[in-house]
Amino acid sequence: MRAGRLRGTLGSADRPASALGFRRVLAVFGALVLLVGAIAAFALTDQVWLGVLLGAAFVAACVNVYWVSRRLQHERPNR
Repeated sequence: MRAGRLRGTLGSADRPASALGFRRVLAVFGALVLLVGAIAAFALTDQVWLGVLLGAAFVAACVNVYWVSRRLQHERPNR
């Protein structure tokens, strides 16, 4: 076989599964925590800058969830 060619199915001993599935779980969890934090900052404090900061971080976390999901679809096109 040529170097760099995939030898087995994903998850087999020849080609172990990547950590993208776990990374997606962490990304979704982080986005949910930032969403709850942004809502709490707007509702419970008078610090507008904190809510804006956490809201921007939530948007960035959503972009990360999208990016990880696209990478996972690219890696596992049959699912």
